[in-house]
Amino acid sequence: MSKLGKISFFFAGISLVSMSITRYLLGEWVPFCWVALGLAVLFLVVGLIKDRAFFKEFFTMKTTKEGMSMGVLIILMLAVLGIVNYLGGKYYKTWDFSSAQTNTLSDQSIKLVKSLDSELKVIFFYKKGVEGNEENRRMFRDLIKKYQDQSSKVSLDFVEVNERPDLAKEYGVDKGSGVVFLDYKGRRNRIEKIDEQEFTSALVKVTREQTKTVYFTIGHGEKSLSENREGLGLGSLKTMLENNRYTVKELALTQTPKIPQDADVIVIAGPEQGFQEFEITALENYLKNGGSLLLAIEPEHSMGLEKIVNKLGVQFENNYVLNVVDTVLGRGINQGPTLGAVFSSVNKITKSFARGEVTLFRFPQGLKRTKVPEGVTVEDLVRTTPNSIASNSMKISGEGVEGSYTLVDEITGKFPGADEKAKPFSIIVAGDVDFLTNQMLYQNMNRDLVLNSIAALAKEESLISIAPRDPQATKMLMTETKFGVFLFAFIIPLPLLLLGTSVGLWLRRRNA
Repeated sequence: MSKLGKISFFFAGISLVSMSITRYLLGEWVPFCWVALGLAVLFLVVGLIKDRAFFKEFFTMKTTKEGMSMGVLIILMLAVLGIVNYLGGKYYKTWDFSSAQTNTLSDQSIKLVKSLDSELKVIFFYKKGVEGNEENRRMFRDLIKKYQDQSSKVSLDFVEVNERPDLAKEYGVDKGSGVVFLDYKGRRNRIEKIDEQEFTSALVKVTREQTKTVYFTIGHGEKSLSENREGLGLGSLKTMLENNRYTVKELALTQTPKIPQDADVIVIAGPEQGFQEFEITALENYLKNGGSLLLAIEPEHSMGLEKIVNKLGVQFENNYVLNVVDTVLGRGINQGPTLGAVFSSVNKITKSFARGEVTLFRFPQGLKRTKVPEGVTVEDLVRTTPNSIASNSMKISGEGVEGSYTLVDEITGKFPGADEKAKPFSIIVAGDVDFLTNQMLYQNMNRDLVLNSIAALAKEESLISIAPRDPQATKMLMTETKFGVFLFAFIIPLPLLLLGTSVGLWLRRRNA
């Protein structure tokens, strides 16, 4: 290679390095970069022209051709590996072997994220140097990856507060221990706890364009919405509904015997005093206009509300339903919670419930179907198993009719006497109120039954599904027999087998 060719290639390299450093330091492409790039191309062309005979001879050599062939094979192999890696990262399948499926998004989360029709911006604000931030970022990235696998419209940005003070001020971030904002179509919601339950609740809030209003009647001894500590209060239910972006209000029909215009759902939870005739009339007029009603009625406390359900082909049995269990002493009555374990497999409220899952009730009454009027449909949502018994009083003596009892019904259709053009009403009747209370709301499938029922009554089908599951510990229980088999079939023989094989191989090699 000539001296001029070497100098040309040297200056071409210097020009490329200058262009790269300038672009990196300034952070953008400036006119000088074009000058440096042009000089690099010019010097490179001069060098190639000057030493064209050298390069022609070099590329016709046998060793060069063999080296280039090997180089091409290496490049092809790297390209194949790159393509495989790209496809493997974009298209993959995961399996969740945890008992509670805690590593898989719930049906509700999947429905919500797949219904996105615009970009969902997820912004994680943090400060460098704050203890635990790196772990929180890693956990949150793993969580959001599950949502991104379901929809390409979910974007995640990590923002350091001191580097973007303008954005932190816009979102009102006042600390850097890991604050997350969801931004969807201008609607924002803030979360500080990194789990699916919190994220899905925030997702519900930002994706709902309208806020539904749920009214709870008061003035008849109903369970209290303001009670958070007592087990029989409804404070947890109120919080849960508000976290799902419902507006919760109280309704005193005795003072204003008219249903508000913004009432999407009316809830009557365990009244202990009778409803007046004008209140019953107001409720019936509401149903005639396509209203939605949730009745949670204790045994022997129908308080005049039986007049409504009787017209629709459902009757309160005013009994106490309990489960029969088999014990070492024989069959007995379980006086703990009554299990509702048989669910409608076709109704939108319960069809996602898996076999083996249960809802819990406390001394519920059964619901009996009578003559259903034309244009009305009654469907059993929750029933007990056939090994249940009903007593007419709390003095349970073991006598009673054994069988499967209906605990929750859904009634839909045109209310008798309504105008032909009226919208269909919807009522969910439960023979118990305790499954709504602080004590039992979060037990087993009660939360899912309540949320799905409210969503169905509020005509929000996309929210009907199983809520995110709570993590459960995986336990391995072994009887003495199973442990003995495990010990003498694996723990002891396996090391002996490996030791014998090693000794045999050593002796064979030594005598070879």
